[in-house]
Amino acid sequence: MAINYTTKYSPLISKRFTQQSFTDRWAGKKFDFDGAQSVVVYTVDKAQLGDYDREAATDRFGPLSELGDTRQVMTLTQDKAFTFSIDHGSNADQVNVKHCNEQLKSNWDEVCTPAIDKYRFAKWVSGAGVVKTGSALTRENVVEQILLASGELSNRLVPRAGRVIFVSETVYIATKLASEVVAIDSLGREAVANGTVGRLDGMDIVAIPDTYLPAGVQFVIKHRDATADPMKLKTMRVQKNPVGIDGDVGECRFYHDAFVLDAKTDGIFVYTTAGVAPVTVNGQSGGEILSPVTLATSTSGSTLHYTTDGSNPKTSPTAAQYSSPFSAYGGTVIRACAKKAGLTASGITTVTVG
Repeated sequence: MAINYTTKYSPLISKRFTQQSFTDRWAGKKFDFDGAQSVVVYTVDKAQLGDYDREAATDRFGPLSELGDTRQVMTLTQDKAFTFSIDHGSNADQVNVKHCNEQLKSNWDEVCTPAIDKYRFAKWVSGAGVVKTGSALTRENVVEQILLASGELSNRLVPRAGRVIFVSETVYIATKLASEVVAIDSLGREAVANGTVGRLDGMDIVAIPDTYLPAGVQFVIKHRDATADPMKLKTMRVQKNPVGIDGDVGECRFYHDAFVLDAKTDGIFVYTTAGVAPVTVNGQSGGEILSPVTLATSTSGSTLHYTTDGSNPKTSPTAAQYSSPFSAYGGTVIRACAKKAGLTASGITTVTVG
């Protein structure tokens, strides 16, 4: 006699692992995009410091000129959505295991949150003002490189308060094994609610999956105010029995973007093994130069971009692609960067023509 065994279906769903957002706490949220697709940000030029001339008949404070400015236009581009249906008949045949509200939340956690984080990291890295290309970090040098990076930001007047270190999981392991790091796990337990795993040089350490960062990136130090990262719209809703469907329809839409502020590009430091070498101007990486102006980088096949109005060469509509030496008037501020497909763009080199 044959024995027919019974199959039982569980009312529980096997959910995939998820993580909370790694970037949301450190995203820039000061700019208001309500009622607008684009926001224009002005950066006012710095005044030139000179000597007060007590003997001059006029202009004792120096030559008078109008204070100029540059502007950055931030336009939202990421209008994302998903939808699905849960047919009442199909769900009834599956012990009503699918609940529309729960599935909306699960898809937000599993699909949308990682996509937002990866997009932000890509934009932050590509817009960074300080980029260092080096070999893969090890337990012997990881802490030193992070401290050097932190010191570089301090030399560029980036405030210590508000900084965070994003490290790949691979680099985090090396950091934990470094002899300079003591009791990082106990610090991590205190900070776990914030998504951090410890602190180094006064900065929270946030360990993130290697795949969230652009290829080759080992760590990123970011100041919260260096970016604008608006989430203008986030809609999740359930349509009950809409026309043509006997069931529920889940809908989600979110409208967001990420921008590195032109005046605060120095607030992001990137260490990568796959980056474009920095641009030199007349053989220099900063300071004052004489005209004519020659740009160069040691990374073959890269394109060089520059501005002569002090704006950001990575984003400015006035940026030009370099082809040959050019002349510039005294006092001109030149900012330059280099780009190559598949590599992290260089940082920004700034010089002034004397």
